[in-house]
Amino acid sequence: MRAFFFTCAALALLVGCHDRSLTICDITQPDCQQDIYYTDLRLRGDGYDPFAGIPPIRTISEEQFREDLEREATEWAAQHPPTPWWDEALLLLDLVSSTGNTQGQSIDNQVKNTAAFYSPETRDVTVISHPGLPTDPFLQFVANMSYLAHELVHALQDHEINLHMNPQSTDQDFAEKAIIEGDASLYQRLFEFEIALPPNYLSSPDPLAYFSAWRQANLSDDASVQDNFASMGPPFYAAGWLVYPLGGVWLADRWDKGGNSAVRHAYGGAPQRSLDYLLGPGVTSPASKDIACQPVVPTEFTNNRQPYGVDSFGAVYFFAYLMGWHVPASDSLSSSLLWRYDLIFVYYNQSTQKTAVTWRIELASPLPDSVLALLTTAAGPSVVQNGSTLLITASDDPPFLATWDPWTACPAQ
Repeated sequence: MRAFFFTCAALALLVGCHDRSLTICDITQPDCQQDIYYTDLRLRGDGYDPFAGIPPIRTISEEQFREDLEREATEWAAQHPPTPWWDEALLLLDLVSSTGNTQGQSIDNQVKNTAAFYSPETRDVTVISHPGLPTDPFLQFVANMSYLAHELVHALQDHEINLHMNPQSTDQDFAEKAIIEGDASLYQRLFEFEIALPPNYLSSPDPLAYFSAWRQANLSDDASVQDNFASMGPPFYAAGWLVYPLGGVWLADRWDKGGNSAVRHAYGGAPQRSLDYLLGPGVTSPASKDIACQPVVPTEFTNNRQPYGVDSFGAVYFFAYLMGWHVPASDSLSSSLLWRYDLIFVYYNQSTQKTAVTWRIELASPLPDSVLALLTTAAGPSVVQNGSTLLITASDDPPFLATWDPWTACPAQ
C-alpha cells in the first residue's frame, strides 16, 4: 500500500441505497469504487459525504503507472541531491544490506503488486488496472477491494486533518505514519467483514485481537512465522512496515473502548515517539532523557563545523538494529523498550569519501550483558556502554576509527 501514501446525499440514507453485504467486484469499475467508498463512510460513522459523491479516483494501466513512477523518481532525484553519508551510515550499522541502486527493482515491485494508492500531493486515489486474470480471481478481487477501502480512508483523513506532515526526525515520522496507517488499517479490517464471504473465511472479527497477532508476528524472529521481521527486508526498511500493526493495535484499542468517536479523538493525543507504539495501549509513557552534546571530530569530517546529518531514530529503529545483529526477538523488544532518547550523528570526508557515524542512545537502565555481548563483534561497529548510555560508533576509515573516542566529548549522563 502506498501512502505515504451520489445518489443519496446523506449517510442516513446510505443503507437504503447500498446493501450492507458487499458483493465481490472489480475495483476498476465505478460502481465498485462507489460501493466501497459508501461502506467506508458508514463504518466510520460519518454523518455526511464530504466529497458529495466520491473522492477523485483515476484508473490507469500498468504502463501508465510505470511511467508515473519513473517520472517521479527523476523529479525526486533532481530536487534531492544524493546523501552518500546517510547511505553508508546505514550500511555500517548493518541496518541495510547494500547501498546499491535498487530503484529499478522497487518500481518493478510496485507496478506488479500495487492495487491502489492515495496521493496527498494530488489528493486523489489511483487504481491500477492489471491485465489478465490472477490465479485465484476471487481472492484477488477481495484483496483489491480491501486495499481500495484502505486508500479511500486516506482520502477521508486528508480531507479532515491534512496528510502533509512535517516530521522533525525519523522517530516522529514513524509515529505520525503509525496513527495514519493504523486508522486506515482498522477500517480496512472492519470493511473486510462487510464483504459477502464464505463462513470462517476471515480470522478473528475482533480488530484488537487481529492487530495484536499481526504485531506479534512482525516482531518475531521465528522463521516459521509468516511475515516475521526478517521477511520484511533489511532491518531499516522492515522497521518502517511496523507502522501498520503497531498503529493498528493503538487505534483498535481505542475503537474497542469508544468506537468511532474515540478514533477521531485519538489524533489529539497521539504518540510522538515510536516507543509509545511499541509499549502498546494502556502503558504509561515514560519521560525522555536529554542529550546535551555531540562528539568532536576533525574538521575534514564536518560540514561547516556541523555533522552532515543528525537524526533521532527512536525505539523502533533501535529494535531493528538489535534484530539486525541477531539479538533474539524477545531480548530485542525488552531492550528497545528501555529507550528514552537517541541522537545519531553522521560525518563525511568529501576528499576521501569516507563516513563516520556515532549513535548515542540513552536508556532507562543498562542493557543486559547477554545482549551487549551479541552486539560487540569484531566485524561490527564499536559498541560501548557506560551506565545507561550506549554509544555505537563506526567508520569505513579504519585509521580514523581507531583513534576516535567520542566519549571524551560526551561522557555518560
